[in-house]
Amino acid sequence: MLGLLAFAASAEAAPSLSCQLQSGQFRVDAGGRPKVSAFIWAAGHGSATPTGPIRTSIGRIDPAEGRDYKRAIKFDGKPVLLPSEAHSVIGFGKVYDFKDAVALVYLGERDEDSSARPSQIVIVINKAGSVVDSEVLPGTETNSGNHCLLID
Repeated sequence: MLGLLAFAASAEAAPSLSCQLQSGQFRVDAGGRPKVSAFIWAAGHGSATPTGPIRTSIGRIDPAEGRDYKRAIKFDGKPVLLPSEAHSVIGFGKVYDFKDAVALVYLGERDEDSSARPSQIVIVINKAGSVVDSEVLPGTETNSGNHCLLID
């Protein structure tokens, strides 16, 4: 009986963060539709020019060198504490600017990924520069299941 209740609860669970962003269901206190833009922090084979810092309504987001050649993120000059599963080499992605928070969606190569199959990582940063929500769709996962692809 308990297993049946758990299954019923999971069937009614809210859509994943990536699917909420894709469908427009994701909202921040200020509400409204986000301003969406693209960014490039690392380009393979010199095919694209990195765009540098991202200027948002909550502040400036910069790439920074992290440990083990991973990229880190700075918000208004201060390091952003990323969830451990989101540590990666950040290539490029999209910014969803909601005025009171920003969602970064990017392809990142984690230790368990290959450069041919990076993970899709979603992090939501609030005005204080803290990650308030996150999601990782591993590059090794062949079926996205409950996740939506936001970067192709």
